[in-house]
Amino acid sequence: MAIQFFDCKGFGQLEMSQSWAYRAGQVEAQCKLDPEKFAAHFPMTPAEANDNKIYAEVGAFLMVDKANKTATVPTKALSDKGFPMGINYSTEKIYNQYTPGRRNFAMITGEFLPKIGYMDPGMRICTNTVAWDEAYFEADAEEDDTPSVQLWKKVQEDIAAGTTVYAYVTNASNGKLVIGAPVADAIGNVYA
Repeated sequence: MAIQFFDCKGFGQLEMSQSWAYRAGQVEAQCKLDPEKFAAHFPMTPAEANDNKIYAEVGAFLMVDKANKTATVPTKALSDKGFPMGINYSTEKIYNQYTPGRRNFAMITGEFLPKIGYMDPGMRICTNTVAWDEAYFEADAEEDDTPSVQLWKKVQEDIAAGTTVYAYVTNASNGKLVIGAPVADAIGNVYA
């Protein structure tokens, strides 16, 4: 089935609630974004949009190619080769308080290098960089709520009923966690 992306306004947000990646030195901060996958302009040019380039959102996962010093979109092929995957927890640096920033921060190539934290089991984060698998939930067009609100209600119902709901990074998720994705599709040993 298809992956549907959460319709959040703006870009990904992240709260590193209980994470020791920074304190434990589980951080990669010397890799540039892959120019083949990520946009180089903000706003994105029509050519970049036609090439299906994306922004590097905070809260999304990135796969690290240490040999080439690049951070790219996680894929099964890279995961099978053993490339490590971590979460993008970069922040916008505002050098002049009177210059407006992007408000909803996302990264492009050629600017700053992303800060990537390697996650361990037990670490807790809160992010809106999520999607869902239509095999788990299909939105009702007749419903007044948006598809994302409908999904959230379904997750709440499942948790209240005692059903465990997992989310994984998958091959086509652009580094976002996919709620209800099959375990066989999970890459990078990351789940929530």
